[in-house]
Amino acid sequence: MAMSIIKELLHKSDASGSKSTILKPLTWLISVITGGIILLLEFNSPNWLIIMFSIIMGVAILIFFFSYIYCLFTDKDAIRSEKYSIQKLAIEKGLYGDNVTGILIQDQLNFSDNKLKIENSEEGILL
Repeated sequence: MAMSIIKELLHKSDASGSKSTILKPLTWLISVITGGIILLLEFNSPNWLIIMFSIIMGVAILIFFFSYIYCLFTDKDAIRSEKYSIQKLAIEKGLYGDNVTGILIQDQLNFSDNKLKIENSEEGILL
């Protein structure tokens, strides 16, 4: 039963469609160490082992915050998902569209009267 719950959680975490950011491995490390500390407390492990895991988790949290603040000031795109970066790049290059209409180049679009008209289409669809 516990394995099926873990498999379901892992499947849902990867099903979101967003790829890794620079902080995702650190988030996983902190999660695993937290789980380890909980298991150590549950099985009455020696105090030195619990303290060692706590110190490692504290260092991982400090690295996480340092990385977040550093990327916030130097490279904001590094803390965003890969999906966001790809969409931003497509917009900057003038590509518009979705999975229904396909990709449209900015030259094909005519914005007038708050309506979108596709210029080079066969029917001149008015959206």
